[in-house]
Amino acid sequence: MSLNAAGLPAGASMTPQLPTSGNPVSSTFAWTPTAADAGTYVITFTATDNSGAQAGLQTLCPITLVVTPTPKGEKCVDPQLGLGEAAGCTVLQLGAAKVAITGPAGGILGDICIGPNASLAMSGDEFVTGTINLATGAKFSNSSHGTVTIAQNVDLSAEISDAYAGAASAASLPCTQQYAKLDGKAVTTLTGVVGVNVICVQDIVLSGKQVTLTGPAGAEFIVNVRGRFVFTGGGQGPQLRVAGGVLPSDVLYNIIGAGSDVAFSGGGGGVGCCKAVVDGTVLAPLRKINLSPGLVNGQVISGKDINITSGASVRCPLTVTAAATPIPMQPALACLAPGCGLREPAIPRCRAMDEFTISALPERITRAARYFYGTDSPT
Repeated sequence: MSLNAAGLPAGASMTPQLPTSGNPVSSTFAWTPTAADAGTYVITFTATDNSGAQAGLQTLCPITLVVTPTPKGEKCVDPQLGLGEAAGCTVLQLGAAKVAITGPAGGILGDICIGPNASLAMSGDEFVTGTINLATGAKFSNSSHGTVTIAQNVDLSAEISDAYAGAASAASLPCTQQYAKLDGKAVTTLTGVVGVNVICVQDIVLSGKQVTLTGPAGAEFIVNVRGRFVFTGGGQGPQLRVAGGVLPSDVLYNIIGAGSDVAFSGGGGGVGCCKAVVDGTVLAPLRKINLSPGLVNGQVISGKDINITSGASVRCPLTVTAAATPIPMQPALACLAPGCGLREPAIPRCRAMDEFTISALPERITRAARYFYGTDSPT
């Protein structure tokens, strides 16, 4: 059996690369769209029988993805996680500290909010898709290559107050799971239930390892971290990802109290950023945050210095959804092999494609079709 695809968006990848063959055969789809990728994409996966009486017969499975930015005014974090107005800023500086955004084009998807008497400096090819909101006394220095939209003397008191209140509230919640350390070795998956799951951990230190948060739709996570929150390179990259019905907007990492810096490294900055990845919002009111580089699919919030360097990126999530219009399976005449005709699909449940809805797909394909920031994908 061989597998191929047509219509892959620019920057998308399949692992292993297509075409590929095997019995069974699979490949993992990965794509991180930017704001410039907004639009509709039709990807057609083709499975071909290469042997036996049905040699040359094919099954075609089209999937349509629609990429749209998060509408202005909507929040990056689910309201149940308690950030209130603070959930509307992709990067939020709470105090009078510095924010530096430098390097290749990683990008800030959403608004930047700079508190009273704080400062923001941008340079290189870094960009912001939303508005830079400067509170009273805040300063902005821009030597980046892109254009920006600026609002001055913005009242950010509600955002700042809600961020501090949200951090205190999250820290006071009773633990539903507890760990001394998460390093991606002994524990690689955290499974939650519907509702708010409170994970209490002393240290999260990932060196080239991955930990996945999973659960049904409606499961949300508050991860209270009292010690280190550090990601370093190696292997496939240090990553905290979501799976199942959990979305990055369902996850809040609450870094409690003063202490060592929140630190990301590992390379891969710029377009296609980065090896170090967190799905969820990082709330660290009393810690410096250094993404050098790193990708946060959510928000970063701090009252100390925030450094988004080396092509790092913070993304209030784009929405990637399946098209609402049904897409019928291509007819037998679409096959290229002589004498080929449609057969019972080898890819599970593709027989439902003539009445295509995203809910008709297996869970892993559902997530690939709906969300840009995960590794779940059609296999």
